[in-house]
Amino acid sequence: MFWFFIGIFFADLLLGFMQAPVWLFILVNLVFLMAFMSKSFYPVLFEKDPDKIMTFMRKSKQPQFQFYYHFFNDELEEAEDKLPKIKSPFYQKLNHVNLLIKRKQYDEAEELASGLKDNMYKWYSLAGIALEQDDRESYRNYKEKVRNPFYQRLLELEEMVHDGKKEMVLAELENMIPALRGLKLLSVIQYKQDLLRRQQD
Repeated sequence: MFWFFIGIFFADLLLGFMQAPVWLFILVNLVFLMAFMSKSFYPVLFEKDPDKIMTFMRKSKQPQFQFYYHFFNDELEEAEDKLPKIKSPFYQKLNHVNLLIKRKQYDEAEELASGLKDNMYKWYSLAGIALEQDDRESYRNYKEKVRNPFYQRLLELEEMVHDGKKEMVLAELENMIPALRGLKLLSVIQYKQDLLRRQQD
C-alpha cells in the first residue's frame, strides 16, 4: 500500500512537471489503481489454480484472507484467532457464522446470523442452518431470498444430499469445478472433500 501511493505521487509529480493534460493524469492513475487491485484481489476473485489462491492468502497481510486460508485448511483455532482483526463488523460476524456452522454449532450460528443485516449472505447462511436442523419450511423461506444462482444451486445440492442423492451431487460438483474461480472454486472443492469424508464415516 505504501509503495502504491509513492508510485502514484511520483507519477503525478512527473506529469505535473511535464504539464500533461488532465486525461493523462486520469489514465495513469487508473493504471496504478488497476495494478493495485489486481495484485490485492485478483487471486481470490479470478484465479483458477487452487494452490495459487491458497499461497496468495497464506502470504497476505489482510486478516480476512488469513482467516480464509486457515478456514479452508480446517485450521479452525487459527481461523478464530483472526476474527477480531477483521475490520469490517459485517464480515467479522459472517465469518464467525461460517466457523460455527463448520463446527456444527447450529443454534449459535443461527442466533448470530439472525443479527446480520439483510442480504444474500445472511439468507444463504440461515437457509443452510435450517436445512441442517431439518426445518424445511424455514429453509424454503430463506432460500427464496437468495437471488444469486450459484448460492441457490449450492443450497439445492445440499438439499439433495439430505435426500440421499450424494452421488449425483458429487458428480455435479466435479462438473462445476473447471468453470469456477477464486473463493467460489475453493468453496466447492472443500464442499466436495467434506462430502467424500461424510461418505467414509
